[in-house]
Amino acid sequence: MNKGMKWSAAVLAAGVLIGGSGLTSEVTTYAASTNKPVVKQSVQQQAVGLKYKGTTLTQQGQLLNGNTMIPITVLRDSLGFSLNYDSSTKTYSLGTGSMKLNLEVADYGISTYLNGYYIYSQTNEYEAKNINGHLYVPFKLLNDYLGYQGVYNPAVKSLDLSKRVMNNINISAETLNKSNKNANIEIQYPKVSGLPDEAQQAMNAVFKQKAEDFAAASEEQASNRDGSIERKYDFSQDFIVTFNREGVLSVVIDQSSYTGGAHGSTLREGLTFSLKDGKQLELAQVLKEAPNYKKTLDNMLKKQAKKDSFDDVSAGLNDKPNFYVKEGGIAIFYQQYEIAPYAAGIPTYTFNFGELLPKGVSPFASIK
Repeated sequence: MNKGMKWSAAVLAAGVLIGGSGLTSEVTTYAASTNKPVVKQSVQQQAVGLKYKGTTLTQQGQLLNGNTMIPITVLRDSLGFSLNYDSSTKTYSLGTGSMKLNLEVADYGISTYLNGYYIYSQTNEYEAKNINGHLYVPFKLLNDYLGYQGVYNPAVKSLDLSKRVMNNINISAETLNKSNKNANIEIQYPKVSGLPDEAQQAMNAVFKQKAEDFAAASEEQASNRDGSIERKYDFSQDFIVTFNREGVLSVVIDQSSYTGGAHGSTLREGLTFSLKDGKQLELAQVLKEAPNYKKTLDNMLKKQAKKDSFDDVSAGLNDKPNFYVKEGGIAIFYQQYEIAPYAAGIPTYTFNFGELLPKGVSPFASIK
């Protein structure tokens, strides 16, 4: 699991139970260095009625800081997710395969993993919450990664959930373990099935080759390990599916390395494919119907980076931008140190297709 980007200070989440709902809660914030509570504040919430496919559910959600939170028992009881708890690791597991959600409860907060991939957001929009001793996940997590959509009715404060139409394929996780006396090397990569052989073979060949290349590079680096460093080097690769609809598959792969020092490093890659032929898509193909997308994105990226105080000249649109497709749009990201200091992580900016494409135009019409 890629745990390198966990926050050093987070919300207390001990003693989580499942089910139920409440109207107020207390949140305790912990100092990163002492792990002692430094401030306690009351958080006001509003109940949100929940429906699934038009049927009203007995359980309610909570509107917390603008985010609709869903009890994990709704995922179990109404959406059909399996739910298990491992007391030894204090981890709740929901679902299976590449859409298996793990919620790891610790004194500093609740960490969210999907298929072993640590889901991090600078705005905490995917963070699960312990509300009055009950575990909730944000609706945005369901919307962006778990294949569900929702229509919110502000008049009656109700959210109607429904399942999205996904690509009819299976995505499993393959592992490649190359650990030795110098390093722990644990690699996970996707494997697609359910498509015509030519298409899935093309995609799977890319996934496998990248995993093998990373394993080889890790082994070579570990073979030169400084003998004065007692700890083994650590190398890991994880992936997450960010879009799997409309004949398009988009996957993010993180390759993390620790070879001593204060911290490790992570290299991220976004891979987007057309399921019709298994070919990898460039940003220009996704935004084909927006002839001026380069200028538009360049201006938008520079504006966002400046807002975040990242004034590096590289903050615009690169010649070969790093990107991936997500529900309703694209995400452009920069590697560590590319435009910002290490503490900023991997700066990522999301843009809706409505901002980039002519009204009513589908980005995937010519790809299917």
